[in-house]
Amino acid sequence: MTNGKTFNDFVESVRVEDASYATLFGEGTNISQNLRRKFQEDAEYRAQIAKTMGFIRSYREGRVAPMRFREAMTTSDFPQLLGGIIDRSLLGGYRMFPTSYEMWCSINRDVSDFRTISRSFLNLGDGVLGTVAEKEEYPKAARAEGRYTYAVQKYGREFDFSWEAMVNDDLNAFSDNPVAFGRAAKRTTESFATSLITDANGPNAAFFNNGNGNLLAPGAASALSTTSLDAACDLFASMIDTGNEPVLNEPAVLVVPPSLKMTAMRLVKALQIRAQTGGGGTAAQQLDTVNLYSNLQIAVAPYIPRLITAGTIGRTAWFLAANPQEIERPAVELGFLRGHEEPQIVMKSPDAIRIGGGEADAFSGDFETDSVRVRVRHVVGGTLGDPRFMVGSFGQ
Repeated sequence: MTNGKTFNDFVESVRVEDASYATLFGEGTNISQNLRRKFQEDAEYRAQIAKTMGFIRSYREGRVAPMRFREAMTTSDFPQLLGGIIDRSLLGGYRMFPTSYEMWCSINRDVSDFRTISRSFLNLGDGVLGTVAEKEEYPKAARAEGRYTYAVQKYGREFDFSWEAMVNDDLNAFSDNPVAFGRAAKRTTESFATSLITDANGPNAAFFNNGNGNLLAPGAASALSTTSLDAACDLFASMIDTGNEPVLNEPAVLVVPPSLKMTAMRLVKALQIRAQTGGGGTAAQQLDTVNLYSNLQIAVAPYIPRLITAGTIGRTAWFLAANPQEIERPAVELGFLRGHEEPQIVMKSPDAIRIGGGEADAFSGDFETDSVRVRVRHVVGGTLGDPRFMVGSFGQ
C-alpha cells in the first residue's frame, strides 16, 4: 500500500501509451496451449499483461519501490499474469534468434502426431510428347511413385526457481531464462537441419555423391569462388528426371559456414566480376562482366563447423540450394507438430492446498521446497528429399 492506493489501483493508472500491447510485445500470438485462446480472444487479458509488464518495467527503472513490488507479488492476479509474461519472453527469444534453415528447407507445419509420416510424390509423364500415327492408340505415360519418411521428435529442458527468489525481486526467472530457452529451441532446429546435410567428414555422403550428381569433386576448384560456383550451377543445369528430361531448377541460396560469410558476400554483392577465358589465340582473355550471382541469397549456417569435425572441412564446406518454395520436391524438409509450431513453456501444477480452502497459485511453489518448476518443450523433425535440388562441396 502507498498513499492509500492498492496494487490494482496502481495498474489501472498505468498510461496506455506506455503499456500498450504492440509497444511491449510486438505482433504475434501466445504459444502456451492453456493461454492461447484467452490471449487471442480476450482483449482485457492482453491489456492486463501489458499493464503488468509496464509495472515490472517501472520497477526496473526505479519508479516503483522494492517494497511496492513485494506487495504486488502477494496479490492473487499478479502471479497468474506472470505466466503470460514468461510465455511472451520465450516467444520473443525464439523468434528473434537468427537462423538459416528457413532459407533452404521446406517447412511443413502440419504434422499431426509423432508417428512416421510419408511424403509421397509421383514422377508423372511430363516429358516430350511422341507422335501418334493415324488410328493408333496413344502411348501410356510412365509413372513412378517415390516416398520420403520421417517423424518429429520432442526436445526440452527444465528449470526451477524458488519462491524466495521471486519475492526477493529476482526477475531473471521471468525474463532471462525464458528468452534463453527460446534461443535454445531455435538453435535445436538449426542444428538438426544442418545435421541432415552434413556428417563428420563433410557434406552428407549418402546424399551428396557422384551417383546423385550433386557433389563437386574435391580439389582446388571446389573452394568457394566464381569458378566453383560456375561448376555448381553447371551441376544444377545438368540434372535430369526419371524420364531423362531436364529438371527446371535454379540455384537460389548459398549456404556457408561463418568462416566463409565474407567470401560469399564479396562474390554475391560484387558489382562486376573479371572472368578469364581461353579464347582468342594462345593468350587468355580477361572479361569484365556483370555479377551473375547477385540474385543468390546467403544463408550462414553456424553449425556446419560444429558438425563437420574432420580436419578443416567444417570451415570450407559450402552448399548451393534451390528455393524450397518454388520446387515440388525440396532437398530438405522440416516438420513441426500441428499446434506446437513454436516452443511451449509449461509449469508444474501446485500440490499444496491453502488451510482456508482452495489451491495455492502456481507461483507459490511445491509443498516440499516452495520450488517453482517450469519446462520448455519443442517438437521438430525432418528428412532429406530430392538430391537434384542441392549441391555440396568440401571446399578443399
